[in-house]
Formats: sequence, structure tokens, C-alpha cells
Amino acid sequence: MMKKFTKPQLKSKSLKMDKTQSTILGVVVGATVVTVFCLTSAKVLFNQAMYQQRVINARNASVKQLNDDISAAGTLATQYNGVFLGSDGENIIGGNSTPSDSAVPPDGDNGKIVLDALPTTYDFPALLTSLSKLLATDGVGTQSIGGTDQATTIDSSPTYSPKPQPINLTVSGASTYDQSKKLLTDLERSIRPFDVTHLTLTGNESNLVMSMDLTTYYQPAKTLSIPSKEIK
Repeated sequence: MMKKFTKPQLKSKSLKMDKTQSTILGVVVGATVVTVFCLTSAKVLFNQAMYQQRVINARNASVKQLNDDISAAGTLATQYNGVFLGSDGENIIGGNSTPSDSAVPPDGDNGKIVLDALPTTYDFPALLTSLSKLLATDGVGTQSIGGTDQATTIDSSPTYSPKPQPINLTVSGASTYDQSKKLLTDLERSIRPFDVTHLTLTGNESNLVMSMDLTTYYQPAKTLSIPSKEIK
């Protein structure tokens, strides 16, 4: 026999079902919110962990590079001391080895000679003056020095990896055999390197006309910098 419900009973049952559904909906919404929050938090924590790992890796690479640089500096200092310190007698260009700042080439300390071998700036007029003085000292007369001054196009700014830059010159003058020989010897012993790429001598031993092509060099200064890097 089917049980019949009165209207008050049906209404009460309906209210209980609505309350149950509301409770279930609340639980589902709460669970969803908690799940979304956990997923978002997990993503943020993961991103932070990855960022910290990148920072640690960059720090370790910097420390390794610093240790390598310190080791290289120590090796360089040892090699420099072994080659230059305590040297006496004749220096590498045939003069007297002396650490005096007033020493005139070919005299001078080997370390200073090496460090001063290449000027760090392009100074064409100073180069011509020095070469003219050398020619006069060796007795070369009627001298002529030619070349192109590239001061307006040359950049002597310090760079991270500088390289020697050539300067080409032509030189001519009147001399004797002994004077020409002495000039070539002095060019060979010069602190600043000179390459004689072409030489012509005409005349006799006591009256020569000399003509030569020279190449010398300068090298921009080396710049040392500690870069910074942003870790993203």
C-alpha cells in the first residue's frame, strides 16, 4: 500500500533536500577554492625555487671565474718575476739593464721596455719627431719622412681585446755605409718595434742615398671591467 504524504510533510522534505544540496554545493565550492589556492601557491613556490636555482648557478659560475682569474694572476706574476726581476747586464735590446726611470734607450729595465714597446695612443706627429731625431743622431742628412696622418679616423679608445695597429712610413736621406748600418741597428734595438719592409741603397760607401719603407705599431690600452648580469 503506497504511503501518502500530507502537504506539510512534503514541504519539510523539500526543505531538507535544499539544505543538503546547499551544503554539498558549499563543500564543492570550498574544495575548489582550496584546490585553486594550492595550485597557485605551488606554481609560485616552483617559480621561486627555479629562480633561486638560477641565482645559485650564476653565483657558482662567478666564483669559479674569480678563482680562475686569481690563479691566472698568480701565474702571470710568477712568470713576470722570472723573466724581468733581478735581470742585470744587457737588456733585451742590447743596452744596459737598469730600473732607473731616467734611463735612455737602449738602456732600461726589461719590464719597462716590454710595457712601453707599443704606445697606447695614435700620435703621428710625435712619431715623426722621434724618427727624425733618430735619423739625425745617426748622421742621416737631407732626411725625408712620409706617411698619412690618420688621427681623424683612428680610434685609440681602450678596448677589451686590443690588437697592434700598423702605421706605414717612408724614409729617405743621405748617409754613409756606416751611418746606414747604425740606423738599421738602432731601429732593430728600438723599444718601439720597426719593421723594415723595403730598403734601397744607391751610391758608394761614403756617399749613399738611402730609401726605406717602415711599419711601426701602436696598441690601444686594455680596459678591464666587471660586468653585471640580471637573473630573471
